[in-house]
Amino acid sequence: MIPFAGVQEDEALFGVPLFLFKQRELSLNIFHRELPLMVMSYVGTLKTLLYYYIFRIAGVTVWSVRLPMVLAGALTVFVLYKFTTQAAGAFAGLCAAFLLATDPTFLVTNTFDWGPVALGHLLVVTGCFFLLRFGQEHHKMRDLAQGFFFLGLALWNKALMFWILGGLTLGGLVFWREIRRVLTFRTAGIATAAFLLGALPFVIFNVKRHNATLGENFRLEPATVSQIVLGKGRMVQMSLNGSGLLGFIPAAESEYTRPAVTRRGRVAQWIERHLGEHRTTGFDWMFLAALACVPLWWRKSGAWFALIFMFVTWLGMAITAGAGGAVHHSVLLWPFPAFFVAIVLASLPWRRVATVAVVAMVVMNLLVVNQYLADFDRNGANGNFTDAAFQLYKAFPKNRKPIYVTDWGMANTLAMFTRGRLDIRSALGLFQPEKPSDTDWEIIKRVMTDPDATFVGHVDGRENFQGVNEHFNRAAAAFGRKKQTIESISDSHGRPVYEIFRMVGD
Repeated sequence: MIPFAGVQEDEALFGVPLFLFKQRELSLNIFHRELPLMVMSYVGTLKTLLYYYIFRIAGVTVWSVRLPMVLAGALTVFVLYKFTTQAAGAFAGLCAAFLLATDPTFLVTNTFDWGPVALGHLLVVTGCFFLLRFGQEHHKMRDLAQGFFFLGLALWNKALMFWILGGLTLGGLVFWREIRRVLTFRTAGIATAAFLLGALPFVIFNVKRHNATLGENFRLEPATVSQIVLGKGRMVQMSLNGSGLLGFIPAAESEYTRPAVTRRGRVAQWIERHLGEHRTTGFDWMFLAALACVPLWWRKSGAWFALIFMFVTWLGMAITAGAGGAVHHSVLLWPFPAFFVAIVLASLPWRRVATVAVVAMVVMNLLVVNQYLADFDRNGANGNFTDAAFQLYKAFPKNRKPIYVTDWGMANTLAMFTRGRLDIRSALGLFQPEKPSDTDWEIIKRVMTDPDATFVGHVDGRENFQGVNEHFNRAAAAFGRKKQTIESISDSHGRPVYEIFRMVGD
């Protein structure tokens, strides 16, 4: 799926400190150099640091952006296998690995890492693996330190880890007897020190900014309980059955639908014609069935840990305003749905029945993955995942004349794929309000009358912030200016997406 969709703005967010700008309030000054600690108040620069070296070796392409996160997802599958095997045996480990490795929601959110979630999954499951090994084997302090260090890194990577930490803490109380046996001043000190070391940039940032992460981002959800359950609970169900991103990343059928043109697409549509259209995996029903098999998991500490973790983590996002209503939030529960189901399947007294269930689930998963491929080739990529982005950065000459971006969804990607060579300036804040302030009017006047300025925005009807184009045109008219189109850019299916223009006098 890697080349079917353009790199989305949030997917390119980690590159902002590398290619667009460094914000002093998000950085630490060391030896007169600004070292970025955070990309924004709840997203750290761990991924930025990794890609600094990846881009130096491989350059900036859609493959160098996405393939490392796909490999991180593959490593997550392997660590989940080791973790589940440690917790519930080899058969459970295999079940969990196959369920996760073919899970459409997991595959798509790791391939198009706009969440971002890929590193978070890897760090969390790796931290859990080392802590489980510490508790079950020889209580090696190295395992304890590694476990908490990875969880600290996960917090720096993305502060939504607070929900996950809450789930891990309350779920971990299932093992209170084991914890109490090893809890000493020494183990508590090692765990705390390792966690703080992993999260050190996050801690420094919040000390400097007086707890800005929670202060700026945590707001209670004003919706009622029924609205939360029906809305955010429904999103969890769609994430479980793999349907949550169909129509969101691959587009739905429209007047731009076309026959398959790639070999991948032709194979996917051949499978679809012969085996039928599949848009849900049925894993939500398998999860409910596993949940109903209470006698099988009642005495399984791992199953209780997974259930408590998932409920507490989901509750954290459910009560947070603006969170939990999208797949890239609900997928933070992963990989524990597969972990729970694997434990229940391994508890069945009929091993063949469990094996058949896993094989059937894997087949259903792959059929839905095939549906994603078929939809991509037939309908193209949707919204901000448009593959027109691949043409946008090629349209600009390599000069330092200012380029004003009038809408959200282009600046980060444009800066990344031109490796910071362009003078990109965001003008969204100027044209998003219906009535700009007096100060903004002065800035708008300078922007409109700059003879060197080039503008890029979405065509009418494609704006991310509705009214931006109308407000821009109204401001242009106020200063006696009008658009002169330089180039219009469409996606591979012929949808008009972007317009590049300059301003001229009436």
